[in-house]
Amino acid sequence: MIPGNRFHITSYGALYISDVQKEDALSTYRCITRHKYSGETRQSNGARLSVSDPMESAPTVLDSFQSREVKTGETMELPCIASGYPSPAIRWLKDNRPLPVDSRWTKRITGLTINNLRVEDSGTYICEVTNTFGSAEVTEIIKVIDPLRVKVTPKKLKTGIGSTVILSCSVMGSPEYVIKWYRDTELVIPDSYISIRGINNNTLLITSAQKSHSGAYQCFATRKSQTAQDFSIIVLEDGTPRIISSFSEKVVNPGEQFFLMCTAKGAPPPTLTWTLDDETIVRDSGHRTNQYTLTDGTTVSHMNVTNPQIKDGGVYRCTARNLVGSAEYQARINVRGSPSIRSMRNITAIAGRDTFINCRVIGYPYYSIKWYKDSILLPDNHRQAVFENGTLKLMDVQKGMDEGEYVCSVLVQQQLSISQRVHVAVKVPPLIQPFEFPPASIGQLLYIPCVVSSGDMPIRITWRKDGQLILSGSGVTIETKEFMSSLQISSVSLKHNGNYTCIASNEAATVMRERRLIVRVPPRFVVQPNNQDGIYGKAGVLNCSVDGYPPPKVMWKHAKGSGNPQQYHPVPLTGRIQILANGSLLIRHVLEEDIGYYLCQASNGVGTDISKSMFLTVKIPAMITSHPNTTIAIKGQNKELNCTARGERPIIIRWEKEDTVIDPDRMFRYSVATKDNGEEVVSTLKITPADRGDSGFFSCHAINSYGEDRGLIQLTVQEPPDPPELEIREVKARSMNLRWTQRFDGNSLILGFDIEYKNKSDSWDLKQTTRNINPTINQANIVDLHPASVYSIRIYSFNKIGKSEPSKELTVSTEEAAPDGPPVDVILQPVTSQSIRVTWKAPRKELQNGVIRGYQIGYRENGPGSNGQYSIVEMKATGESEVYTLDNLKKYAQYGVVVQAFNRAGTGPSSSEINATTLEDVPSQPPDNVKAVSILSDVITIIWSPPPRSTLNGVLKGFRVIYWSVHHDGDWGAMQNITTMETRVELKGLEKFTNYSVQVLAFTQAGDGVRSLVLYTQTKEDIPGPPAGIKAVPSSASSVVVAWLPPTKPNGIIRKYTIFCSSPGSGQPAPSEYEASPETLYYRIPNLNRRQQYLLWVAAVTSAGRGNVSNKVMGEPAAKAPAKIIAFGGTVTTPWMRNVFLPCRAVGDPGPTIKWTKDRTSSSTITLAWIPGDNGGSSIRGFVLQYSVDNSEEWKDVFINPTEHSFKLDHLKCGTWYKVKLAAKNSVGAGRISEIIEAKTHGREPAFNKDQHLFTHINSTHARLNLQGWNNGGCPITAIVMDYRPKGTWPWLTLKTNLSNEVFLQDLREATWYELKMRACNSAGCGNETTHFATLDYDGSTIPPIKSMQGEGDDVKKLFTIACPVILATVAVALLFIIRKKRKEKRLKRLRDAKSLAEMLIR
Repeated sequence: MIPGNRFHITSYGALYISDVQKEDALSTYRCITRHKYSGETRQSNGARLSVSDPMESAPTVLDSFQSREVKTGETMELPCIASGYPSPAIRWLKDNRPLPVDSRWTKRITGLTINNLRVEDSGTYICEVTNTFGSAEVTEIIKVIDPLRVKVTPKKLKTGIGSTVILSCSVMGSPEYVIKWYRDTELVIPDSYISIRGINNNTLLITSAQKSHSGAYQCFATRKSQTAQDFSIIVLEDGTPRIISSFSEKVVNPGEQFFLMCTAKGAPPPTLTWTLDDETIVRDSGHRTNQYTLTDGTTVSHMNVTNPQIKDGGVYRCTARNLVGSAEYQARINVRGSPSIRSMRNITAIAGRDTFINCRVIGYPYYSIKWYKDSILLPDNHRQAVFENGTLKLMDVQKGMDEGEYVCSVLVQQQLSISQRVHVAVKVPPLIQPFEFPPASIGQLLYIPCVVSSGDMPIRITWRKDGQLILSGSGVTIETKEFMSSLQISSVSLKHNGNYTCIASNEAATVMRERRLIVRVPPRFVVQPNNQDGIYGKAGVLNCSVDGYPPPKVMWKHAKGSGNPQQYHPVPLTGRIQILANGSLLIRHVLEEDIGYYLCQASNGVGTDISKSMFLTVKIPAMITSHPNTTIAIKGQNKELNCTARGERPIIIRWEKEDTVIDPDRMFRYSVATKDNGEEVVSTLKITPADRGDSGFFSCHAINSYGEDRGLIQLTVQEPPDPPELEIREVKARSMNLRWTQRFDGNSLILGFDIEYKNKSDSWDLKQTTRNINPTINQANIVDLHPASVYSIRIYSFNKIGKSEPSKELTVSTEEAAPDGPPVDVILQPVTSQSIRVTWKAPRKELQNGVIRGYQIGYRENGPGSNGQYSIVEMKATGESEVYTLDNLKKYAQYGVVVQAFNRAGTGPSSSEINATTLEDVPSQPPDNVKAVSILSDVITIIWSPPPRSTLNGVLKGFRVIYWSVHHDGDWGAMQNITTMETRVELKGLEKFTNYSVQVLAFTQAGDGVRSLVLYTQTKEDIPGPPAGIKAVPSSASSVVVAWLPPTKPNGIIRKYTIFCSSPGSGQPAPSEYEASPETLYYRIPNLNRRQQYLLWVAAVTSAGRGNVSNKVMGEPAAKAPAKIIAFGGTVTTPWMRNVFLPCRAVGDPGPTIKWTKDRTSSSTITLAWIPGDNGGSSIRGFVLQYSVDNSEEWKDVFINPTEHSFKLDHLKCGTWYKVKLAAKNSVGAGRISEIIEAKTHGREPAFNKDQHLFTHINSTHARLNLQGWNNGGCPITAIVMDYRPKGTWPWLTLKTNLSNEVFLQDLREATWYELKMRACNSAGCGNETTHFATLDYDGSTIPPIKSMQGEGDDVKKLFTIACPVILATVAVALLFIIRKKRKEKRLKRLRDAKSLAEMLIR
């Protein structure tokens, strides 16, 4: 049979036939199985299918699933196959919710399949099967668990004997598990070497590991039916150290540093030590060693000799040692110098091993090193070798032959040798003869000798078992003689199993030999089989438990029949029958054919096999053999239910309804009758009459001494259906979708439904009806309804028994629909150049189709170049009349506007478009192509092009030209403007040779537009004005110096100056003329007459000619000219961060000394100056100056006139830092704030003048202080605080005063030294002064100085007391200096980086 179409085979072997046909009864069905590994096939007996006509019935689950545990990653199939007519529908739920959408989940006709299971798939699974006659469900819990995964670390470990081994077993997956450890498939039993640790036994620890502990270790984790394991290979090898890297011989000079390295490997990692000529090297400043171990177990050691001398030469040996053994390497290091031989110690050698004898030579060079024994030059046989470095090697040392005195001879010069003698003694280690343990059985006698065949006496022999010392007792006897020891066990038992070691030791060495004892035990019964009963269909265990060594093998045999057993046959071990670990036989489902004798037989190859028989009797429990699965009753009629049972007598039959036992004495509509028909018992339940509550499951229970069985009967009582439960699934504006559920169909097929509905305000006489709706449909649409209306609706159902009552009446409101009419009375009114107010009223009531929620206003520009698309804004409805202002429109542009109303359903039709134009505004762009042409020294012509028409934003009314002068010192002149309709204008009456800034704007009726960019131009040159000042002073008896200031209005570039000199009484008609360069502002006129007055004046010259002359001054030479300054005072204004030259020229005879002073601040004022920045296109209306104390954020504002470019801040605190910032304001608002600058008023904290005497008078109880020595630093002193105390005491006495003359300290102790601290404060800070003074003795005499009054302990105390404040003060001063320096750097950085609207200078 090929699965597919109507035939389905499940993964567990069930055959499911859907849509059964008559011809399906003609076939015979068999199940054929094939063994997965052996390929063996078996065929079941045949089965026939009985097919009858379908009858209406509720669903019955034929095949279902049970609660279980499954592993992640597996595939799970949950069968759910049901019968019934009509065919039931199947619905799956997980945790009472529909199945999640996942490609791993597949619904099949046979059930639910889930692939690649995950932990989150755990939960309660429900299979609901439903048809029109009822429903059934299967509910079970599925738990998905991670499969056990085991990991043992390390995976492979190679280490040495005696090491500590730790194996860790980590288990992942199920949280509940049991761990067991195995070595080479045998369970690990903890002993003195092995321990198992951890909460779950997840750590295996082996201490002092022996060779026998090598092997494969397995960690098994078990949980119920799950088992997982991992393994680790432990290799315990001979971990004797070996040298793998070393140093070579070398020659060094005294003082020449050298380094030696030695690398060794072993298990466990060895420790390295260093010797020089067989003596341990002492670590000191000249000999240093270090040692470390690499990750692979290699140990590295370095020997560093930093300043070698002759004594540091010799044979260096590095020795590697661990618990297993040792290894060594040596080489000679020669230090140049006079050779000599260190004294040599006698040597004890071990027979059979190699021995090295070093000739302890130091110094270099030398010619040769030779060895002699008995005056014979060595080597003289094959077991002797002399190396180039002078080391003698004796191989396979022999006692007697190699013993004796050896001489080391060193040839240091041609005819000069030095020598040393050493005596060698030979010790022979023990040698144990091989021995073995013979096979042993329990109860035997055992004698094992351990014989030492050679070795120096005395020899000590001991025995160990599994590493533990064995002492005589408990059946074990040890007898030891001079060179042998015997182990005797009087009665061998299992406890004697183990590893036995014989250990022999003498002065030469310790040797051992180990062997294993295995005790064999014949099998014996721990639990013997006994006759027992088995219950049909239940599990049974036939007990049989044995032990022995090796573990016995158990085999079961069976002889059928209840008489004497004739022949036993091996019990076939199948899935139903298997042998347990303890030897018992498990029968999972006992059958009648299992009756008979069973034989339990055990053997292990030791002694004879043992066996024991028993008899198994099978008892038949009570079983139901016949009952109806389903049956139907009509409500109000009588009904009988029959049930037949068989089994061991007596049998009791009990009836139950659901989970309630039926008691006819209390439940009067029920009666029970029972009849015994020999092999069977028949019980009848009679119901008089049947009611709806009788529908359900009845069960008949058959019970005897061996079990019970149950027969389940489903009774269906039919009646007219209950009214359906009606619900509204969806409501629209003009339709609604209904859905109903038939909760109880009267246990009969529903034939149809009737729906009735009406307007809520009408009676049911005006209802509308939809009749005979198909019973397979559970929803319907009602159409042609009116939006936003209220309806009442109900439904009926009917079956072959009758019609139901009407359902519960539902009230339904239809949804809103989009409005069918536009807003009315739309009016537009321009408000500004960029806004239009729109007003309107709501659509007519009958066209609103619901509640109007809001409106959409569409607007578009109707001018040339517009795209014709509407922009949409939305607003909420507020009432019948609405208003909205459209903002951000184009200026002086025509717009078309439409309005639409909307409700929850959508947007209605729009109103007709209405047009309106925004108001005029100022032009948004300046005129183009602005140019300036200088015509004369006071006339400039300005020309331009009008701005684009689209940017005028109205009707152009004309142009306005704004201009102002910009002087060389940065000051601006007054702003002026000219209005014109033309695109050209002449600016007349300008200042000569002056820079001008020009801007042009267009204006409409709404006002001035945007100004053009500033255009810079300059008027032409003209003759200059007169010099601004002139002075003349005598410089000698025949010369006068004339000085002058440049013209206030140079009207051009000054090319030179002409100086005129005239003597009124000399009779000369024309003055003398002298010329000076334009950079020179003074001139010395020589060759003048003494006591003759001269009239002097000056004129400037530009390219346009000579200008007006200055005022005339008188000058007269003088023999002794007093010191005079010829420079002029005044104010110098310069751009910030520029160099400034301040002239100060002086004349006089003799030559005068010049001294400069600077004053930009006073103790209460700071003077500020600035250069205005860009005015932002509008005249500056003033400046806002803000200032605050440096460490405060409380700012004060000062408003300054726009014509001012400097300001003096007054009433400030003395000696205080201030922060200042400035911003300019125009008609638009305040500009960017300048960078903050800082300035300090004059003054500093008070300081005491050391030249002033502080104390004017001191007696025994009073001291008068003169406070006039305090210098206030330029700021008034506000307070003086004085703290004083007798020396050596802690509390201070405090006196405060604000006087600055004299103060008295009273009530002082007589003849006492005092400490005095003074602190004077003003607004700039505080100054401190500290001193000492002593009061007089009672007789007016002075007391000794402080030092003579202090003891040694007081000195320490006072030093500590004084040192702490001094240190703290020093730290504070340093921190203050750093902070002040940082703050100064920050100020300088801010001054350098500041770029702002108002650039400020302090002057």
